[in-house]
Amino acid sequence: MKHKEALKAYRTKDYETALNIWKEEVLKENDQAMANLGLMYLKGEGVEKDFQTAKEWFEKASTLGNDSANYNLALMYQSKIGVEEDVPKAIDYFREAVKKNHQGANFRLGLLLLKDRTDEILVREGFECMLNAALSGHPMAMAQMGGVDKPANTQCEKNTTFREKSKEEQLEIIQDAIDRFIRPILVKDGGDMMILDYIYDPDIELRLAYQGACAGCSLGATSTYELIKSTLSQVIDENIKIYII
Repeated sequence: MKHKEALKAYRTKDYETALNIWKEEVLKENDQAMANLGLMYLKGEGVEKDFQTAKEWFEKASTLGNDSANYNLALMYQSKIGVEEDVPKAIDYFREAVKKNHQGANFRLGLLLLKDRTDEILVREGFECMLNAALSGHPMAMAQMGGVDKPANTQCEKNTTFREKSKEEQLEIIQDAIDRFIRPILVKDGGDMMILDYIYDPDIELRLAYQGACAGCSLGATSTYELIKSTLSQVIDENIKIYII
């Protein structure tokens, strides 16, 4: 109840009441109260702006696993807010927040890990983060991830010949279709594509990542997506889910 009272006061800009309640709550090891105090000092709400004090409160909350504290520490190190820029440290804090499914952290960590798409392990991790954020409705993640708003056609006639094959055989057919009909178009524009994951039971889901000049292209998740979906729908059937970034 105390926390709700403090939040109500904070939202009505009664910062003094919120501050006093959260100062009481931190004595009980309330990690969210610690994170909230950190935000007040970070923004200068009801107190004088003090990045060092904000960082100290975030760090205390972080030791207790608070996702908001980890997210804000990551932002501080990523954006040089009261600290020296330290992207590896920012990534570590974003990862801690992602463990609690913090969607802002999912999105930002996804962006960081998908910047250089040469390390497949990092691309897989970044893809998973961005997909989680997009599926949760994060608008900027949805703009990055193609296929989130493209449901599979569950009413279509399934290609039983394809679906009765082994996973390896199915992947070989998909890879051949990509190599013959899609990759040449991407390579012509200085890009490429990698298959990150293929789920085939009970439903077919394909996860793809653009590389080279195509990576991060705003058109990558729209116009090219339709070509890929159309091609693979003809090879398999329309009851497939394809995610591309």
